Amino acid sequence: MPVKKSFLTLMLVLWAAAALAVDIPLDRAPVRGPADAPVTIIEFMDFQ
Repeated sequence: MPVKKSFLTLMLVLWAAAALAVDIPLDRAPVRGPADAPVTIIEFMDFQ
């Protein structure tokens, strides 16, 4: 039974994360890796 509960919790977290996904244009951004990668990680930095 704990495995089923853990799986359901994981599915809920993944569903919530997918709901927060945002499309960000990367037209002029420096990019590393393949253009068709399944995941894109964007880092925001403040250089002050």
